[in-house]
Amino acid sequence: QDIIDVVRKIQDAGIYIIANYMFGLPDDNYTSMRETLDLSKELNCEWANFYSGMAYPGSKLYDLALQKGWGLPEKWHDFSQHSYEQLPLPTDHLTAGQVLSFRDNAWQEYNTNPRYLDMIKAKFGKEVLSHINKLTSHKLKRKFAA
Repeated sequence: QDIIDVVRKIQDAGIYIIANYMFGLPDDNYTSMRETLDLSKELNCEWANFYSGMAYPGSKLYDLALQKGWGLPEKWHDFSQHSYEQLPLPTDHLTAGQVLSFRDNAWQEYNTNPRYLDMIKAKFGKEVLSHINKLTSHKLKRKFAA
């Protein structure tokens, strides 16, 4: 509830928010990721970025992935969130492909949500709404998506 209250105060002050959400942390499951997506839709920020958990070399997640024997990206472009060959972390409950598919579907669901689109049109006009509709008409191609 604290997050919701803070976001509402910021929005009430006329400040636009770019929110960042991450799916696929080690203990995530479908339910916890769904709760994150539902929160993002409730907050209805002006822009939302959705990320898959990634184990970057030198990070604690990288060390954990090595300990657990999880597959890691072999090339730097495999770390890119929009790359065809992006390989996010699996979780204790989901494969990397399931996390990636959830992330891509979450982005689509958020950006086609009628409440979000109505807010975008009211705040930014038809031109920005048209741009978002164009973005959502393209689906990312993924090698590892489930």
